[in-house]
Amino acid sequence: MHAIAGEGVTLEPQLASHAAELYAVISDPALYTFIDDKAPASETALRERLARLESRRSPDGTEHWLNWIVRNGAGEVVGYVQATVTSDHAAEIAYVLGRAHWRKGYAFAACAAMIGELRRSYGVTRLTATLDPDNTASLALLRKLGLGLAWEDKPAQEVGYVLELSPASVT
Repeated sequence: MHAIAGEGVTLEPQLASHAAELYAVISDPALYTFIDDKAPASETALRERLARLESRRSPDGTEHWLNWIVRNGAGEVVGYVQATVTSDHAAEIAYVLGRAHWRKGYAFAACAAMIGELRRSYGVTRLTATLDPDNTASLALLRKLGLGLAWEDKPAQEVGYVLELSPASVT
């Protein structure tokens, strides 16, 4: 993994050493309203989690676990993006940005930069994302990125979005 320049953002491979900066941005419990996760309990807990993720691989070695912190043009950490890449060239993507950084274009720029990297360096040809259908901001972002509705699970309060990439889809 390496740093990736996007439009107004830079993605840096996520490391345990980013814990303090990242904790300040993602420790707000309100960020987890629509996702199946919770705020890190402490900066130390986040540092330990990030250290485990530095392997960039699932324990069985079948998946790439790719995580980048997102910095804005001023160098501030605004959140993170992540992708789980499988052997069939598919990637499940996700992102979390601090509330102070919402609606500034960072999520789109970071996700677009990540998608380009996934295509170029990992041969990804299928993107997926799963989310709560009440998360209208993320639904709009996925549509803007080109993902389309693939399935709904009303009892579980989840929807899945997919984008099939041809070799020329992302530059």
